[in-house]
Amino acid sequence: MSFNDNSDIQKPKEAIQIQNDNTEEKDSLDLFFSFLEYYELEEGDTLISTLKKTNLNNIEIDQLIIAAEDSMETNQLRIGTRIEIISELIKEKRIVKEVVIYPDSEEKISVLKIDDKFTVRKDVKTLYSELVFHEVDIDKSIYSSLKNINVPDNIIMSFVQLFSFDIDFQRDIRNKNQIKILFEQFKDKEDKLIKTGSILFAEIVLTKDAYELYKFEDNNEIEYFNSDGKSATKALMKTPINGARLSSAYGMRKHPILGYNKKHMGVDFAAPTGTPIMAAGTGHIEYVGTNGGAGKYIRIKHLNGYKTSYSHLSSYASGMQKNVRVKQGQTIGYVGSTGLSTGPHLHYEVIFNGEKINPMKMKLPSGKKLKGTSLNNFLAEKDRINNEISKIKN
Repeated sequence: MSFNDNSDIQKPKEAIQIQNDNTEEKDSLDLFFSFLEYYELEEGDTLISTLKKTNLNNIEIDQLIIAAEDSMETNQLRIGTRIEIISELIKEKRIVKEVVIYPDSEEKISVLKIDDKFTVRKDVKTLYSELVFHEVDIDKSIYSSLKNINVPDNIIMSFVQLFSFDIDFQRDIRNKNQIKILFEQFKDKEDKLIKTGSILFAEIVLTKDAYELYKFEDNNEIEYFNSDGKSATKALMKTPINGARLSSAYGMRKHPILGYNKKHMGVDFAAPTGTPIMAAGTGHIEYVGTNGGAGKYIRIKHLNGYKTSYSHLSSYASGMQKNVRVKQGQTIGYVGSTGLSTGPHLHYEVIFNGEKINPMKMKLPSGKKLKGTSLNNFLAEKDRINNEISKIKN
């Protein structure tokens, strides 16, 4: 999995508006209720093909395209064009409220759905880039700690996802652990924040360990590497859902519905119905459909003997069917409570060579290690980023 600009970790990236949870669970990441889904056009993509990945139907897509054509060339969008889909959960159904298109860094085309009709607003901005650095102690949760210092939600979620390969956010994070982050943002001439760019540096200092990552482009691929040049990416993510609370761990427990002790062969993440679920790794869908007590269910086959499964979904993402290839971080479905379930949550399992294992304790090999010229270029970029941090701090 490569990391793209504008903090995209995999397209589409779900940046989710989060409701602050005031419970005393010190390790809890707060839960989310509305959604900002965004894409960057790749080779072969069009505005229409991208909109077909959303909850808009064909009639709405046609109406939106017609409305937008007065303000832009909808069939000539460049590779890398950013498209934001803003939706809300209304009666447990995701409803698209606005589509925002950035044909270039100076234009913002907003297509708003008002009373079942689409209205277009065009803004032309001259944007100015600035680097923002924060260093803060964790208090209750990563989200609340960064939100309290006005870090945007999408940057917070990108930060969390960068470390999702190595850190169990329910167990590893403690109060007074430290966060450091350097990211880019763009403002207009009135000093109003227009959009965020990439995270350039991120660090979590735990009680016994510290994890730091630097953004680096190698062979036209943007990824994040530790200080030694090892990629942050691993084959599988421990947590394929952003910001949910771990509600039931792997191991023996009393089944909440059946009433007797039974080994829980996965982990449960509590989250509102409709919260996006990501593919934990790249692979091919082996099964999609109803699966007994698991309700709506997806199983993905990965390389090297690994499979992952996702249970109790409310619905599947568009295009999910057997043998379809999915990428790590791609939205495959949405949280629900189908099958034997006491409430909306994701039941997540990892299977290795036919045996179900604890996702929170699995040990996966690191991603690629930079060498030679690539390593030298990375070390120079790391020094540049560290110098930028020093200038801001001083």
